[in-house]
Amino acid sequence: MQNNNQKFLKKLDILLLVLFPIIAISTTLGLQLNYFWAILLFFGFPAFWVSLRTKKMIARTALFSVPLTILFTIIINYMGVQNGLWYVPITVFPFRLLGELPIEDIILGFLLSYAVVICYEHSLDKGKHNLIDKKMKYFLWPVAFLLIIIFALFITHQGFPNVKYAYFWIGIIFLALPIISTLSFFPKLLSKYLKVSAYFAILLIMFEYTGLALGHWIFPGENFLGWFSYFGYQIPVEEFAVLIILVVIGILSYYEFFDDDRK
Repeated sequence: MQNNNQKFLKKLDILLLVLFPIIAISTTLGLQLNYFWAILLFFGFPAFWVSLRTKKMIARTALFSVPLTILFTIIINYMGVQNGLWYVPITVFPFRLLGELPIEDIILGFLLSYAVVICYEHSLDKGKHNLIDKKMKYFLWPVAFLLIIIFALFITHQGFPNVKYAYFWIGIIFLALPIISTLSFFPKLLSKYLKVSAYFAILLIMFEYTGLALGHWIFPGENFLGWFSYFGYQIPVEEFAVLIILVVIGILSYYEFFDDDRK
């Protein structure tokens, strides 16, 4: 009986994870929902369901997702906005962090990080279950240092300096290098990364299209390697490379290296 229940739940996992993106894109486009609701539909559904299925990993995953959210949606986001790489024109919240960063970006960063890690743990990893790994301090200190620099630049009204091809360098420094470093030491992780990233790549492709179609974000600058047509919309090459290809594998690389067993 228990084996039958497990088989049923696994089939239900697959069915729901297939349905969630379809529900998210059809509802968001059909009802012309704003950025906030799009985030909840695309990433809240899978995060909520898999959390119910992997309750013992909720606290651990949430704690790991907080500093990663700070890195991606405050530190890197501030760099990006200051360099004109992207911008969210409309927010449902009455204020923006640091005067420019919408709260929706922070919600997106947390839910994406959380959903990726909880799905990874539920489906493939079954790693450590302690609340936080001692190696996390080597991640937390650099994040805290960078956060102090960002706030200092904001307080002194200096802003982040303009960097040529900033999106390219952000992708290389914060994603490509950590991925390459982790996989060079632990190459067996790649097969697991690819299985999870394949699902989220489809989800993010739909999310990107929805955001472009509804004007949730724009790319105001011109400091990109190039542009290409994305379902009738123009997006930077770096946007596709970073958001669709690298970000999920990057999240898992940070997780395995700093907070898991690297197996």
